[in-house]
Amino acid sequence: MKFPIRIWIPYTLLSMGTSNVVVNLLKKKIGSEYAEMIQQLDHKTLKQLIHSLKEFKGTELVNVKDKDGTIVRITL
Repeated sequence: MKFPIRIWIPYTLLSMGTSNVVVNLLKKKIGSEYAEMIQQLDHKTLKQLIHSLKEFKGTELVNVKDKDGTIVRITL
């Protein structure tokens, strides 16, 4: 039996991921090596990027079909 598995990630959830509160929590949970990498990210630019994704709603980023018939599609 085959059926699609859809995972919806709202843009608001993505934008919350770039908030200072979430970033600080992430730094506490991960190792110092990765915390330094997160510290270097420009969160304002990330928010602008996520906001601009709304303009491309429906754009298919990935469409792959495996030999066994498994299909993977990633769509904005």
